[in-house]
Amino acid sequence: MQESTDTKKIFYIFLILFSVTLYLLGFILKEDSAGGGAIDFNHTWNNQKIFDEYSLTDSLENTKSSKILPFKNSHFPTSYILNKYLNPFSINKEAFRKSIFILNLFLPLILLFALKNIYKKENIYLLAAYSSILYLSPYFRTSAYWSSLENYGLYCLIISIYFFSKYRNCLEYKENIQLKNFYISWMTFFSCGCVYFDQKLLFIPLIYFVYLIKFEKNINSKILYLILNLLLAIPVISLVLYWGSIIPPHTANTRSVGNFYFEQIGYSISIIFFYLILYILINYRKIIENLNLNKSFILYSVTISSILLILYFIDHNYNGWEDYGKGWLHKLAVKIFENQNYQKIFTYIIFFITIMMSINILKREKILIFFIFYMCGISIITNPIFQEYFDPLVFIMLSSFFYKNSELNDKFVITAYLFSLAFLIFTNIYYL
Repeated sequence: MQESTDTKKIFYIFLILFSVTLYLLGFILKEDSAGGGAIDFNHTWNNQKIFDEYSLTDSLENTKSSKILPFKNSHFPTSYILNKYLNPFSINKEAFRKSIFILNLFLPLILLFALKNIYKKENIYLLAAYSSILYLSPYFRTSAYWSSLENYGLYCLIISIYFFSKYRNCLEYKENIQLKNFYISWMTFFSCGCVYFDQKLLFIPLIYFVYLIKFEKNINSKILYLILNLLLAIPVISLVLYWGSIIPPHTANTRSVGNFYFEQIGYSISIIFFYLILYILINYRKIIENLNLNKSFILYSVTISSILLILYFIDHNYNGWEDYGKGWLHKLAVKIFENQNYQKIFTYIIFFITIMMSINILKREKILIFFIFYMCGISIITNPIFQEYFDPLVFIMLSSFFYKNSELNDKFVITAYLFSLAFLIFTNIYYL
């Protein structure tokens, strides 16, 4: 028994070291496994130079006017401001890239810290190996290698999840109110921080808000959460009003923000489904047993298929972005079929399958259902929609809110690791 435990421990240490080695190697080889990383870095560096060389007032004004240089970025400029004042390496292009790469090295460690608080009974080595899967995410790697800065938001997300789980424990064990409010304060700070770095992460403070309204009995704790959120929202709301848009004007103009792209609901759910494939393969028997083919299910199926049928016959105008984004499904359809009609038929069949399966699997956790609907809402008004908007976000959300202790076992972790490694290899080959 002890020998088996030691063997597992050594094996998990090997997986961790292998992940770290691949992460380091990818930077040395200037890997671009998500595509477009090197190009995006030029935009990031130009933006950072403006903040470093000009005053904060002039730099912020440039995010709207683009008088100095077009501000090519879809996020709030928080990361550029932090690098201006806190990163001594931001004034040199290569040193800046290296500093962001090193900073991202610690994100899986933060994830491990959060997951250990959620899965208290699980072996630390198993959780460490599972957390190291982040190093294999093509989109995490590309952001880390090419200073895309989205991962700042992931830092805040994971830390907020840690404090949220601590808060939930306080409710469960009815611990003292001072400790509970301490966790609420930090949970609020980091959940709002998510939005400062990445607007789409607004769903995090919304989730916490709904949770507190529903489960928190102490009125003072609710008031504390609301006041802190209102105060922390002032800078963000002010900038949105200044821009006249949720994203910088230059990006809003080039991406036709304000139009509706309902077809992208299908692409969004198909991307989320991609990260459920592994869970389905391992737990297919349980999923089949829990499948309830009642009248509600049939009505639900007819409704979804009817909506998709209507969308199929609508002419979707992507304003010149037709060949961009849309995740794995679009790329697979193009590879399999040359005929565009066959591509579309195949795509809509997969839309139906992934929508039905994803919602039926994730319905046990309302936080994940809210996440799906939120991301679908974002996809309707965002053009184009990229898989990098979901990865490694979906991985973190599933790890933090969906899996049960019994499901995050040796078999699942090892299979998840191999699945992620295979995906990384595939994306590198695809973008060669």
